[in-house]
Amino acid sequence: MTLEAWFAALVGGSLLLLVVTAYLLASRRFRILLHPLTIVLAVAVVGVLVSVLGELIFRGGWREVPGIARRSAIGSTLWGLLIAGITWGVRRGLARWGE
Repeated sequence: MTLEAWFAALVGGSLLLLVVTAYLLASRRFRILLHPLTIVLAVAVVGVLVSVLGELIFRGGWREVPGIARRSAIGSTLWGLLIAGITWGVRRGLARWGE
């Protein structure tokens, strides 16, 4: 692994942890943030932002942004659907378990 790849992974992972922590803290106050569609939207937006920033900082600049934005939007939306489904299932299971 090159130093640039290691640094990109460290920055990307740190940003993701920061966003997830902020999202969970905000969702304690605003319950709408735990709605599955809100989760999908949030994951897609953050995924595109991180990809575009990575492209601008480490790669070709503005020339490659439309392509990376399109690819990351597709991948991030699919990850959002997966995370929303897991969140919905866990919340439903906990609600039934607590009855």
